[in-house]
Amino acid sequence: MRSRCLVRILERMRRQELEQIIAVDDAATGLTGFIVIHDTTRGPAIGGCRFWTYENEESALDDAIKLAVAMTRKCALAGLNAGGGKAVFLDNPRVGDRAALMRAVGRYVESLSGRFYTSGDLGTHALDIRHMRETSRYVAVPDEKRLDLAGAVANGLLGGARATLAAAGLGRSLSGRTVLVQGLGAMGERVAALFAAEGARVLASEIDTHRGAEIAAKYGLELVDPEGIYDFDADLFCPCATGGTLTRETVPRLRVSGVVGASNNQLESPEIDGLLLARGIRYAPDYAVNCGAIVLATREAIERRFDTDDAIEQLAERIEGTVQRIFEVSDQSGAPPGAVADRLADDALLRPRSTERQWWPVH
Repeated sequence: MRSRCLVRILERMRRQELEQIIAVDDAATGLTGFIVIHDTTRGPAIGGCRFWTYENEESALDDAIKLAVAMTRKCALAGLNAGGGKAVFLDNPRVGDRAALMRAVGRYVESLSGRFYTSGDLGTHALDIRHMRETSRYVAVPDEKRLDLAGAVANGLLGGARATLAAAGLGRSLSGRTVLVQGLGAMGERVAALFAAEGARVLASEIDTHRGAEIAAKYGLELVDPEGIYDFDADLFCPCATGGTLTRETVPRLRVSGVVGASNNQLESPEIDGLLLARGIRYAPDYAVNCGAIVLATREAIERRFDTDDAIEQLAERIEGTVQRIFEVSDQSGAPPGAVADRLADDALLRPRSTERQWWPVH
């Protein structure tokens, strides 16, 4: 008889149309978590590897599923020959051999034979990714000269910001605009630096006060309290930390014209999309604007195209056009931008889906 846990997993797979859930519990290294493959009708699944502190395994699986679905839509909306997946593992500070842990991740990724490609995400660092690469061919290692994933995200976000400002009636230029950047991690730092270089006044928050002070001094940013960043008058709010920061409590505090950020799953729940619209705040859907890294990684890892510099330069214009289209459809239909982006992404998928339209490696 199947356990209740297995039945719940199968029910979730059917309800959310997941292709695979790979549960990982590696006793030798302490690696625990999931690899979720959502949809491969356009090509192999691609998505980052996240290590985070979760309340329990079920919370980790919830996050993995949500992120994998978002990756499918991100790839479809960007017109990529790839589908959505995500690797999510519980961060255990008591694990002593971090390198062995990451090599174990690589072995599980390798076992899928190219059905899932991955790289870094929250909780993983450059050295972690290199250790993962030691045991898997399907791990993209960021390199600022060859595969600048953070730079790609920042450039794409610049295009999204221009479209958002224009839709709010503020023109396209960031010069003289005030931007609130929430989080100065790897992505947030690059975004804040680029916006500052474009002439924006950047107010930023960072829970790591030492890191925040260093980055603020480096780029001429103004540091603000993380709890109070929602309360400043600004043109744009830019979430670049963890997801779910736009909630029923935080959105009413915003005094901005638009939201455009690098973090995934910024909305606590789908109804926040409509709440932002009702307040007159232009929301650029997160996966429409933060897809720069996935565009770059897909071109190299799957399509074997290595024109990195040209691809990054084109990202701002490409994403600006996508976001402009989303706002135009939203204005015409009255539907919130997030719902519009979901519909456009779903329209780009092949339906009905069948095993013949799933992507399986052939050797």
